Amino acid sequence: MTQLRPLTNDELAAREAGLDMAARLAGASRPLSVAHVQALYDVLLSEEAGDEALIALGLAFGEQIAAISDFEWVRVSDEYGDETVVAAPKKEIFCAPISMIQKRIQRQERLDIAAFRDETIAIVRQRIAEGKAADR
Repeated sequence: MTQLRPLTNDELAAREAGLDMAARLAGASRPLSVAHVQALYDVLLSEEAGDEALIALGLAFGEQIAAISDFEWVRVSDEYGDETVVAAPKKEIFCAPISMIQKRIQRQERLDIAAFRDETIAIVRQRIAEGKAADR
């Protein structure tokens, strides 16, 4: 069973540390622009990136989603484990930006971050409109 809950103080601190790391890696200040996140993605795609860098990039991508939508950061627990994700408010529907980025880097996939962000938001909103997202 999937459960969504607010982030704990430790999880909030970890998210902030990851976003700080993304800014350092991008050589920019927070909040990162979509162009900074794109540049960071392109760099990490072309070099051996560690787990922390990929998590930081995933968090930065999630921040892009949250910045232009009403989605919020939450923690999901399900049969696959626990992860910090971005969810539509009051709905049991979310996207997992860290996993989404990690998988695409592993596959060496070229990606337009802005288009991917917009598509992700549109898919979540479409599923809500279709009644495929329960209330929480």
